[in-house]
Amino acid sequence: MSASDVSARAVLRRAERSFGPLAVPSEIWSPRNMDEMAAYLRAHEFTAVLDAGHAFDADISQIAFDATARLGLPYLRVLRPMWDIAAPVERAASVAAAARMIRPQARVFAATGRGTVADYAPFAGARLYLRQTNAQARTKLPAFAEAVYGQPPFTRAAEEALFRALQIDTLVLRNVGGVPSRPKLDAACAMGLRVIAIDRPAAPVGAQVLAAPDAAIHWVETLTTGGTIG
Repeated sequence: MSASDVSARAVLRRAERSFGPLAVPSEIWSPRNMDEMAAYLRAHEFTAVLDAGHAFDADISQIAFDATARLGLPYLRVLRPMWDIAAPVERAASVAAAARMIRPQARVFAATGRGTVADYAPFAGARLYLRQTNAQARTKLPAFAEAVYGQPPFTRAAEEALFRALQIDTLVLRNVGGVPSRPKLDAACAMGLRVIAIDRPAAPVGAQVLAAPDAAIHWVETLTTGGTIG
């Protein structure tokens, strides 16, 4: 039996911004706690969880891991390798910590997600530009902030042009890793901008983590054949 023979269901925390129709049934749902997650897994008779959620959705990953542990189900976290961040790029433990690092009069471009608006309360710069995709609901922003709408994929050349047009001198981004999100980092570094990268949250302690989609598919195939997971 192969992974294509597996009965699967995709459960998304929010609508995806750039993907087409999924090849499996899907729904938008987010558990508030482990009890809700465990009840959901039992109700749908799931026998394993492959967690390919956003790298910064650590709260949901922890809930899913704890629920599978309670039910005795296999759990796998799929995470791309983080970018190798080195000086002069600065690091911050959270968006709020990065906001406190902003210098007076700084013009900041931030790609940290619409859910992080409140974390910029300590912002002391001149202007904050927050990237939002066109598919997202409009988020109410503080007076010092402005939304910049765009749709991926983005290129380094386009990011450089955007930073010049907005007179950006500081970039704040999350270290999500991978190629699609990299152009803004490369553009900012090439332009000599100040860059603050938010450290990615750790995976649940004790969880199996794989970086490659092919390896995750093999994990699923191993489950169906009763082989050893590793």
